[in-house]
Amino acid sequence: MPMGKRTCCSARNNSGIYSVVIFIYLSGGSLTASLPDSASDYSGSYFQAMSTLLHKPPKNIFDDRPTKLQLYVDLPEDSIARVSIFYKTNIMENMQEIPLIKEGGFYTFKFEPEVPGADSVTYFFTVATSYQSMYATPLDKNGNIKPYKKPLIDPIKYFEERLKSMQW
Repeated sequence: MPMGKRTCCSARNNSGIYSVVIFIYLSGGSLTASLPDSASDYSGSYFQAMSTLLHKPPKNIFDDRPTKLQLYVDLPEDSIARVSIFYKTNIMENMQEIPLIKEGGFYTFKFEPEVPGADSVTYFFTVATSYQSMYATPLDKNGNIKPYKKPLIDPIKYFEERLKSMQW
C-alpha cells in the first residue's frame, strides 16, 4: 500500500502545538489575557448600556455654527417610546429637554449656539422604552449620568492656532 501524503493535520507533525494547547488547558487558562484596568471596574450592566446607546462626541463645537449631536440606539424601533437630549450652556440656569427624531439611522440634535457669551455646553441623552425602562449616556462606572461638557471654541482662534502649529 502506498504511503499517504503528509498533511498539516498529522498528529506527529503538530505534537508541539498539541502539547501547548493541553498545557494551557490544564493550567486553568492562567496564560490568557485579563481585562484591561480601564474595563475591570465596570459592571456588566454598564457595558450593556454602552452597547445599547452609542454617541461619539464631536472633537470641537464652535461658538458660531451649528453642530450635529447624533445618537445611535440599538433597540427595536417598536420598543422605543421617547429619545431625548438634555442640554444647557454655562449661562443657562436649567437643562432643556428636546425630543429627538430619527434621521438616517441616528437620532440627531442640531445644536445651535444662539446664546451670546456662552463658553461651554453640557449634555446627555436618554431613551425611554415602552416597557418602562430608561437608558442614558454617558454613564460613570457606578451607573450615574455623567454629562458631556464641551467648550465652545472660537473658530478663528482655533484655525489660527492650527495654522501656526503647521508652519515650520
